[in-house]
Amino acid sequence: MFSAHSNTVRPRPSGVQAFTLVELLVVIAIIGVLVALLLPAIQAAREAARRMSCQNNLKQIGLATLNHIDTHGHFPTSGWGWKWTGDPDLGFGEDQPGGWAFNILPFMEADNIRNLSAGLSAGSAEKNAAMVIQVGTPIPAFNCPSRRAAVPYPYVHGGQLSNNFLGCTANECVVARSDYAANSGSINAGEESGPGNATPNTLRRHDWLYDKLGTAQIAWNGVTHQRSMVRLEQVTDGTSSTYFAGEKCLNPDHYGTGIDSRDDQHLLQGLDRDMNGFTADDRVSEDGVVTSKSNIPPQQDQAGLSVVFNFGSAHPASFHMLFCDGSVHGISYSIDPDAHRYMGGRDDGRTVDTSGF
Repeated sequence: MFSAHSNTVRPRPSGVQAFTLVELLVVIAIIGVLVALLLPAIQAAREAARRMSCQNNLKQIGLATLNHIDTHGHFPTSGWGWKWTGDPDLGFGEDQPGGWAFNILPFMEADNIRNLSAGLSAGSAEKNAAMVIQVGTPIPAFNCPSRRAAVPYPYVHGGQLSNNFLGCTANECVVARSDYAANSGSINAGEESGPGNATPNTLRRHDWLYDKLGTAQIAWNGVTHQRSMVRLEQVTDGTSSTYFAGEKCLNPDHYGTGIDSRDDQHLLQGLDRDMNGFTADDRVSEDGVVTSKSNIPPQQDQAGLSVVFNFGSAHPASFHMLFCDGSVHGISYSIDPDAHRYMGGRDDGRTVDTSGF
């Protein structure tokens, strides 16, 4: 007997089913939400890493500064002025035209850069060529990764870059720059480019020393300034509450252009707004009496901003400052301007409690 059931094979339903448009849109929306949630966290993690790197840069600068003090007995000088660069044959004191960064290079494993022009005749083509390389060599510890890379940047001004070597003229050379500035105090005794073309042998007799630095040497109350040799015992407000250096504020529009007056020179020059900052802009008379007071509060980098001596940074919420004891603290942009002022002065009698930083 035959079965009543048919022997016809019935097709099985397919195991693969297509997404509907609604389901696809839901998946895309979920992915978008996840990205929106994760991206800020990723960006925050990256900024935290950059901030840590920046902090380590200042710690390295601080250690080099303390070693400089141990070796030479004073904080690194800020040299002669912005028209002069470092010369390895002129020591570490008042006869050194180069600024504080130049003077701590031997303590940052960068003595090879400092000594590029050592032993070469002043004004010779060989010394000039060596100094061009010297000022154009970036040093990673002087650049904050939140702002820019440690690479050479354009020098755009005409004329000589520096008085003590022919250098290179506008758009013909590149220079290393710094994202950190040393603390020259709360009293601004005035910027000077330094002596014309005076040699070390005639410098002491030069009018620049007496006519323009006489009052300034009395007035400066930071830890490094023109031809300074500030000793630790002169920081009477305490090394733990007095700035040595910190991040400087810049206009992001000109991180790489070289046309901002706060960032148009080079890393190894003498005192200038590129390499030195102030916590106030107090002015003094010829006899050293303070005649006017004006705070210089810290500021975060901001497009279109015009700054001269302000400390600040590209970081959100706070910036880093290196103190004279070698410690590094994050300082809020909203710090009391007077507290910021007092930490710039080494001997103003106003000690700030930094335990909460």
